[in-house]
Amino acid sequence: CTTYRNIYRMKFISQRLFHDNKQTFGLLQGEGFKAAFTLEDEPRLVKVKGETRIPAGLYVLKIRKEETPLTLKHRTTYGAWFKFHIEITNVAGFGGIYIHAGNDETHTDGCLLLGEALDLSVDTKPLTKSTVAVKRFYDLAYPVIESGAQVLLEIRDEN
Repeated sequence: CTTYRNIYRMKFISQRLFHDNKQTFGLLQGEGFKAAFTLEDEPRLVKVKGETRIPAGLYVLKIRKEETPLTLKHRTTYGAWFKFHIEITNVAGFGGIYIHAGNDETHTDGCLLLGEALDLSVDTKPLTKSTVAVKRFYDLAYPVIESGAQVLLEIRDEN
């Protein structure tokens, strides 16, 4: 974290490493954050709702204080530490893009999934220990966002 006008700022970088015809894999890093693997939907030239990853770019993370069905489900699944979703905001043509747990592309509708491990030798559920990675991320980012400080996510495409 660095100080900027007396406000803490935090930045995470998600580097997309490769994709196949249904999902994208990458790595999320940030200062003070042990890296986590990422899984997103695949890239598409024409957006398909719930089946397309968001464009590369720089986004502000916010806490979405709304009790959606997904929020209520994740409170039950994750446990007492989860209150509300961290949302990736101002994504042109997209809405309700969260950072949450999941194991494969069926668990994301454009959202960014985190995991502790990635096993590409399996056809289903290649991302594992997802809730552990999400909790680590939320433990670090949530209080900073909640304090009113700006937290950024830069998404970079494959080289």
